[in-house]
Amino acid sequence: MRCSKCGTENLGKFFLGAEWGLRFVKPLSSAIFAALAIVLAISSATPDARAGEDPPLLRLAAVAFPNLTHAERAMLEFAQAGNVDRGEFAQAGLSANPKDPSNDPKGADEWSKDREIRAQLIRWVCEDPRAVQQVAPTGIRVMGARIRGPLNLSSLHLPFAIVARRSVMSEGVHMARTEIPYVDLDGSYISELDAKGVVIHGDLDMANVHSSGEVLIEGARIDGDLNLRGTNLHHSKVEMLPWSAPLKAALDAAGVVIGGAANICCGFESDGAVLLQSASIKQGLLMWGAHLSNPDNVALSAAMADIPGGVGLGGFLPTLGGFQADGRVEFGTAKVKVYFQAVHAKFAGAVSENPALLDLQTGHGLFAGGMTVDGPLFFTDVKFENGAVLNLAGAKVSGLVDEEKSWPEPGRLLIDGFTYDGLGEPRDARSRLRWLALQPGFHQQPYRQLAKVLEESGDDSGAIRVLIAKEDLRYASYGTLGRLWGNFLEFTIGYGHRPMLTIMWSALVVLLGWSLVGIGNRAGVMRRTYPENAPGSAVDRYEDLYPLLYSLDVFLPFVNLHQEHYWWPDGRATGEFTVLGGRVPIRGSMIRCYLWLQIIAGWLLSAIFVAGVTGLIRGD
Repeated sequence: MRCSKCGTENLGKFFLGAEWGLRFVKPLSSAIFAALAIVLAISSATPDARAGEDPPLLRLAAVAFPNLTHAERAMLEFAQAGNVDRGEFAQAGLSANPKDPSNDPKGADEWSKDREIRAQLIRWVCEDPRAVQQVAPTGIRVMGARIRGPLNLSSLHLPFAIVARRSVMSEGVHMARTEIPYVDLDGSYISELDAKGVVIHGDLDMANVHSSGEVLIEGARIDGDLNLRGTNLHHSKVEMLPWSAPLKAALDAAGVVIGGAANICCGFESDGAVLLQSASIKQGLLMWGAHLSNPDNVALSAAMADIPGGVGLGGFLPTLGGFQADGRVEFGTAKVKVYFQAVHAKFAGAVSENPALLDLQTGHGLFAGGMTVDGPLFFTDVKFENGAVLNLAGAKVSGLVDEEKSWPEPGRLLIDGFTYDGLGEPRDARSRLRWLALQPGFHQQPYRQLAKVLEESGDDSGAIRVLIAKEDLRYASYGTLGRLWGNFLEFTIGYGHRPMLTIMWSALVVLLGWSLVGIGNRAGVMRRTYPENAPGSAVDRYEDLYPLLYSLDVFLPFVNLHQEHYWWPDGRATGEFTVLGGRVPIRGSMIRCYLWLQIIAGWLLSAIFVAGVTGLIRGD
């Protein structure tokens, strides 16, 4: 019984303990399941949904770069993919507003250390595969930061852009052979930019950038625009490329291919050369309000460039600003499609003590020899100072629109081989001859070209005037005898361009001969020649003398009017001719000498007339 009672008692205790156990385990299990659910929810949430936890990109960077500054954290948080509340820029300083004075790079010396971003950190974000996967397509966008150390992004292929607005990069930026969607350094201060061979699928925006060293984008490809609005560039103390060192390049964009426009304008300034040799700029080179300075050197070179969109050295509207170059501006053999304009432009250089020694090939001014412009060439309000040269030798344009006040000084215009299809004002021959007189020396082609354009425009008299001026200079170059012969040709036949002058001079010679023969006949000094058998004394039959026909017979070669054959002045005879009641002595020898001269004049003027009509005597 006892054992049975004991067993019953133990069984009761067991069930009683189980009941209390169930009461304890049930709430405990519910708490465990709730905790597990929270953990799972947190682990599956986005970085922004995790309250108080850093995003993955920042956590990765913190491992590689301890002690992140405020600016570095802001940059990483902004770049994190999935950050939908990022704004426009990562705020390195007190404000993300570009116009805020606190973001002016001029005051960067007073910026705190919290505004610094290590250049190695940016390189790591662009290179480390784990970091690249975390970056949003908008890429890195910072405002008002100081980049510490040289920023080396060379040879990287970036899927996102780099934007550093109003920031400071005082130790150089390197992007040689980099491929990137676009680059924006608007308003920043940099030392040098080495982006040789860079490939940018959008714009290279360097508006308002201040560079203390060279910007090198030689051989680059920019699918969008090159924006250098308000940019201030300076050549480096030690040039990046040895070949450009003598030129002191501030911008070396030789061979660049730009799918959009090159906006080197709107307050752009350079202390050193701007090099665009062999560049291809699809939508045009715009240099409104640009000031280039490289004294006694090349200020701008776009030689051999291909610019389908046109070239604007200064803008027509005053608000656009003009163009000024202290140094040499080159567009030799460049190809321009739409237009080429120099408006409100100044080509300046040093004053030479002896202007005659200024080199016409390497001096300062605009050198566009061999340039081709499918559209018009504009020169309006242009100043060529201190002996600046305008070289258009061998250039070809569809039309020339200029003004007299925009012409260079005498001896500084090179236009031999320059061709154009039309002229703006002034287009009269007198003004344009003054233009041609600005050339050093004599060249025939510019005169022929001007005459051709005037003739095609309907100004035939102006064209002839230009051609006669050309012949005057041509014969004057042959010396005294050449000048005398040229004067004779000009007065007698207009160098073949006015053949009807010969008829006028011939008529004068014939009329004078008519008068002299008539006077000689009345004075009794004209004698019968009896070319055949003389008649008997009882027969007085002979050809009558007609002074006008006689003069024509003497003057005209290959013409026989049977007057000269039967009459000739007696050189030993003398007579008198009454004029106004007075008697004038007449000698046969005087009339005979004149007739000899008339025979010579007849042959000479006839030959000149034939040569003029057939064009044999013209030099054009």
